[in-house]
Amino acid sequence: MLSRARVNFVPQYAFANHGRSFQQWEIVELRFPVPLLDAADEHGKELANLVEFVYEESDEYALHHMEIRPQVIDTPEEVTEHDVVFDEIQDTVIQGIRDAKFIIWAAVAWFSNDAIYQELLVKKAQGLSIRIVVSEEEANKAMISKLQENDFNVTIVPRWGYQEYNRMHDKFCIIDMDYVMHGSYNWTPTANYNEETLSTALDHEFVSKFADEFMKLYKGI
Repeated sequence: MLSRARVNFVPQYAFANHGRSFQQWEIVELRFPVPLLDAADEHGKELANLVEFVYEESDEYALHHMEIRPQVIDTPEEVTEHDVVFDEIQDTVIQGIRDAKFIIWAAVAWFSNDAIYQELLVKKAQGLSIRIVVSEEEANKAMISKLQENDFNVTIVPRWGYQEYNRMHDKFCIIDMDYVMHGSYNWTPTANYNEETLSTALDHEFVSKFADEFMKLYKGI
């Protein structure tokens, strides 16, 4: 959500009187696209605390308060970019994870790749919101245990149907609600030796469809 916001610093005429001559109050505006306004309002207290935490007071300005406002649209169209890779897919996935600033949502049928797991550990330590959805598979048990032991948010989708043959078979990862990686590639060491496909998309409308699917899996709908 924050990746879609714009930040404005609005000086006020009143003086802060914090012991610094001529120091003025300043309002921090977080401007969100209209579809995100309700969500931003719901998290207003958390956003205000975050602004207060990162704001750096100067001799000229001090923080008065934070305000949530609608974002003025001043660009004719949104930039989108689609690509596909067939080689070095693990490196592409890892780079996507490293680029994440706020959110990582991954739905992968099989997950046993320790290199990717280590990258997620780093991002978790940085405070990112990470959700993992995996299929209930014998091959996933060791990784599921590691994820749970390290307090990752994990949803295990049970198999169903005749002899439990049917399963969650998705393989996609959403980064900051802006970027998605999806294709045939499971997060397993074996997949690095297969012929696999990984498509990438920087496209908000496209990503929102994957986010809807992720929430269905995450909630067990």
